[in-house]
Amino acid sequence: MKLRSVACIAAFCASATATLADPCVTDTFDSPLDGATDVTAYVSDVPSAQFPAFWQEGTLEGYRYRMFASAEATLRPSIAGQDWVISITCNVSAQVCSFANQGTPPADAAAVSNVIGQCLLGVEAEKNVPTAPPQVTAELDQTPVAEQSVQVPDPATCGSASVTEATDVATMQRLLVMAGEDPGPVDGFLGPKSFAAMEVFVQGANWGTPIPDVIAALDASLCDTPN
Repeated sequence: MKLRSVACIAAFCASATATLADPCVTDTFDSPLDGATDVTAYVSDVPSAQFPAFWQEGTLEGYRYRMFASAEATLRPSIAGQDWVISITCNVSAQVCSFANQGTPPADAAAVSNVIGQCLLGVEAEKNVPTAPPQVTAELDQTPVAEQSVQVPDPATCGSASVTEATDVATMQRLLVMAGEDPGPVDGFLGPKSFAAMEVFVQGANWGTPIPDVIAALDASLCDTPN
């Protein structure tokens, strides 16, 4: 994974003052990112640290983006067969964003991610966002790989059949962890990390993606059975 960071230097900030003073997507994310198409804005009835109240997705310069009110975003290819993602995390107070590349994004994708980062720096942090409820997470098996026995997966005792989480979302997150992906905390709340992990198994995963479909895809992968 490659990391890079971009700070709001004086020369750039001077030209971006108007944008930073007037958030490019508004504080409720209902104004399309400049130049974007196929834009959809979302709002959550019960916001939390992992489930921001406002977010937006669309297409910019041919790439699919998602921007969250938590000052996070992702940029992905819109063409099937390409496997990369740029994760963007911004600190609005410090006026700096960090960018993490998974895979090998095209050179022009970095420029698009910079545009998204500068937009996020102009969005005020959400006020009065409820704190997420206490997280109760079962400990993962810490047995060294060399000590684990190798067995053919049994569909009756693997995948979702072996998970005891209370909700479908938490079950999916646990299965993503078992599949080697990082959905963030296994807490039953969806967020940027959950969507990024889900998309490995269901292309274009978003709020409208049926969670049972993702669980079925994960069972097929973990239990080596037809999806």
